[in-house]
Amino acid sequence: MGEFDGTGPGAGPQPRDTRRDTESEAGATRRDDRVPGPRPASETRRDGEAAADPLMRLPAVLGERYRAVAELPVQGAESDLLLVRDAHGDEYVAKIFRRGYRADREVWAKLPALDSPHVLRILETGHADGRDYEVAAYAPDGNLRTLMDGGPLPAETAGEIAAQLAAGLTALHRAGIVHRDLKPENVLVRGTDPVRLAIADFGLSKVLDQSVVFASSSRTLAYAAPESLSGQVSPARDWWSLGMIVRELATGRPPFEGLSETVVVDHLATRPVSADDVPDPRLRLLCRGLLARDPRKRWAGEQVAEWLDGGSPAVAEESAEPETGAGLPFRGHRYTRRDELARALVENWDHAARYFFGRGETGEAWRSLREWLAGIPDDSRIGLVDGYLTTALPPDVKLLHLVRWLDPALPPHFLGRRLASGDLPGLAVLADDHRHADHRTACLIGRALWEQHLLHVLAGFDTGEDLGRIDDQWRAHVAAWNDLARWLRGQDGMPPGLSRRLPDAGAEDPPAVLLTLLALAARPAETHRLIAEGAARARAATTEPVPWFTWLADGAGDDPLRLLAVTLAAPEAVVETEARAREQAAARQRDEALRAHWDERERERLAGRGSAMTRAALWTLPFLAFWLLGSWVVGSLFGGGDGDGTSSVGLQRSSSGIPFGVLAVFSVLAWAVHCGSELFVARAQGKDYLPHGPWSMLSGFLGASGRGLSKASQTMTGAARSTGRRGCGFLLLAITIPLLILMLLVGALTSIASMLWLILLIVGPASHAVGAGVRLHQWRQARTIGGSS
Repeated sequence: MGEFDGTGPGAGPQPRDTRRDTESEAGATRRDDRVPGPRPASETRRDGEAAADPLMRLPAVLGERYRAVAELPVQGAESDLLLVRDAHGDEYVAKIFRRGYRADREVWAKLPALDSPHVLRILETGHADGRDYEVAAYAPDGNLRTLMDGGPLPAETAGEIAAQLAAGLTALHRAGIVHRDLKPENVLVRGTDPVRLAIADFGLSKVLDQSVVFASSSRTLAYAAPESLSGQVSPARDWWSLGMIVRELATGRPPFEGLSETVVVDHLATRPVSADDVPDPRLRLLCRGLLARDPRKRWAGEQVAEWLDGGSPAVAEESAEPETGAGLPFRGHRYTRRDELARALVENWDHAARYFFGRGETGEAWRSLREWLAGIPDDSRIGLVDGYLTTALPPDVKLLHLVRWLDPALPPHFLGRRLASGDLPGLAVLADDHRHADHRTACLIGRALWEQHLLHVLAGFDTGEDLGRIDDQWRAHVAAWNDLARWLRGQDGMPPGLSRRLPDAGAEDPPAVLLTLLALAARPAETHRLIAEGAARARAATTEPVPWFTWLADGAGDDPLRLLAVTLAAPEAVVETEARAREQAAARQRDEALRAHWDERERERLAGRGSAMTRAALWTLPFLAFWLLGSWVVGSLFGGGDGDGTSSVGLQRSSSGIPFGVLAVFSVLAWAVHCGSELFVARAQGKDYLPHGPWSMLSGFLGASGRGLSKASQTMTGAARSTGRRGCGFLLLAITIPLLILMLLVGALTSIASMLWLILLIVGPASHAVGAGVRLHQWRQARTIGGSS
């Protein structure tokens, strides 16, 4: 399992994938000023090979500026090295990490701040095409291995190399970086007269926030410290590697030459590395100090500096023979001291929990542990065994009780992780980051602390006295949060998705809320500030007012639990605002489509004005013919004809009728009113005039009349069939009687027929004009309704 690197409450944001040295913002490719600008992309190929044999391709962001010259023979397990050349002919080394390997972003963030001639300056870092990469200056003289192939080096040269590497390590450790893979291949030779060296290759480096953490055990085994077998990472690990390099410089023999990996691991785990074959006494003293198996007793920068000044710091004496006899066997070593066993159990937590407690009381390892405990003159061991180790507790919890009993002076640890009060807020960060390697471990720790009440157990360590108080405060926060969450979820107007956003603490997966409340209990002021900042960002993220979220945020005040609820509920408010924005965008699109459709209809309507006005003028011509014909008939029958003002038609005579000429003038005027009314309507309606004009009305009227006559005829025919009489006589009678009545009325009205016709010439066009205005008004109303819909 990985370590918690920089995830505490005070840790800043993780650096982006790529940066520039000369820029303060993260996010862009980092490049030193000495690196020239871009060049056109080119195919990269092996030197001396045909064009059909391509080299490994550079990422596109590098291929634009560099051309691969050759693959360097020194390749690591996690990366490939390419010699590249820019447009100016300058050569650099591009380190392309293999897929699945990622450089530590915190190391990348700290490297630009290093100012040591003995640490290689990384000119550019980034992530492209799914792979991390680094660009550094090319060292044509190779690496330290090229200086070591000729056998032992003079003591003065070896001492100078040790001094330069110690200076580089001191600079790295001062920045909080542990290299973890120091070996001759990772030390570049920048000059040979005099020798100038620079530590390179930070692919496995780690940034430490505490003196010791535990990580994956990736390393070059021959130069690895014994504690690296269990994944422990500390600056002491690099000093061991320096000791192995100095030993090889002085003897000319690589460490563990010809031995298998299994034998090397066994040697590192069970016995020290001797420096007796180092001929120079000063170098022998340096190697003995750097190769102490106990990292707490191993020389570091202070002792090496004293040695370089001519001093002789004390060296921890160790036996070259493996321990035998009494003691508890564990991972190739026998432990007699309680504190040493406790440290070994912490460093190998997962293995120890399975080894001693995985098989219950039937396991041989458990029986060995119980026998070993029986030999310790401490009566409290009985309570340990009976109260914890033989119960149904989980193996990890049993191991915690055992470690606390063995060495309460240790910092509180669980699952191999230090859990002092300052470490607890980091669990919340990891639980909320699904991509972090330690996400699952943090969730397991959080649930175990809550369900097994382990903070009170951890409070039994000498430095964990405040953990019991933190646990009590944590449980009070959880109870208050659950009450608040249930109350908020039950409020009217809350969206259904809020139940998922505001879960009960401890019931959610991952337990992010639970661990956030733990951080609040452990570091109340700092966590309160972070929660308040998160709530402020959450409010800023809701660009549109959401009533329920506004109510929740306005009522939060300075209560950290209410502010946490605001932070957690914000995504639901953002979803709601986004949904509202989508609906508004869809409505705007519909309105635009309707407006475009309406505009198109308007263009078509206006384009049809000419045709409509022509049709309007044509259809009013029958009115002109009707009025002229009627005026002629009325003038002929009832108008004045001879000089004495009398005329005769059949039996009737009139001496007071209006002449045809006058009626003809009125007929033309009447037609002008008809035509003007229709032209006015047609010009206003345009193309709409044609389907809504009088022709359609006349057609509808004629159709309705035809249907009425048809129905009357069918009715009469049916009556005739039912009575046995013929229907035609009845129809003739029904038509003749009204005609006779009409003839009588005409005869009675002949004296005023001309005046009545004149009145009709006035009333008819006027009625037509009024009807045209009503039609135009109704059309405008319908058009307004259609346009608004």
